[in-house]
Amino acid sequence: MKFTNLTRHTEIGANSYYLEIGGHRLLLDCGMHPKNTGDDALPNFKAIGDREVEAILMSHAHQDHIGTLPVAMRRFPGARIFMTEAAAEVGSVLLHNSVNVMTRQREEIGEMSYPLFTHREIDRASERWRRCPMRQRISIAGERAAQREKDTLTFEFFDAGHVLGSTGVMLRTEAQSVFYTGDVKSISTIKQSCRRRFSQRKNRMC
Repeated sequence: MKFTNLTRHTEIGANSYYLEIGGHRLLLDCGMHPKNTGDDALPNFKAIGDREVEAILMSHAHQDHIGTLPVAMRRFPGARIFMTEAAAEVGSVLLHNSVNVMTRQREEIGEMSYPLFTHREIDRASERWRRCPMRQRISIAGERAAQREKDTLTFEFFDAGHVLGSTGVMLRTEAQSVFYTGDVKSISTIKQSCRRRFSQRKNRMC
């Protein structure tokens, strides 16, 4: 397993994390720093060089977690994009608004790299987003996965209670499990969601 923090700053910023697990390469979120501009507002994608990414998993649709998704999709054109239905709806609105903000910033502060993406690019990008239900195990190829499926990487979204459509993400291989919290209302929210899921699974096995 390899984990690389692509966030440039220690405070709330361009949250993005690179994960190698079970022979797969993923991004967890790809945000934009709400106070910085230009390259300093982006995740540090240079830290992973020319590695290809198979999938991008979005925890929720706040600017500091989804704000550079079109940029990441351009950099990793083969990546599959996963999020909840609610995150997709909120994220589309937020990204379109971000284009308007960046266009004004180009004029007001002279940031000539803005806007980083266009309204048309967002519309095209959103057609590739795969909307996933909560608490359903899904393979990294985008297919529903059996509970005990072997030799594959799966993920499962759990309600984080932070904002509409927000999730924590459980990633599983046969040998390893990783839980990415994203942002949560409280850690007990995640724990309760996981306990309900595992309790239901145990009852079905009995």
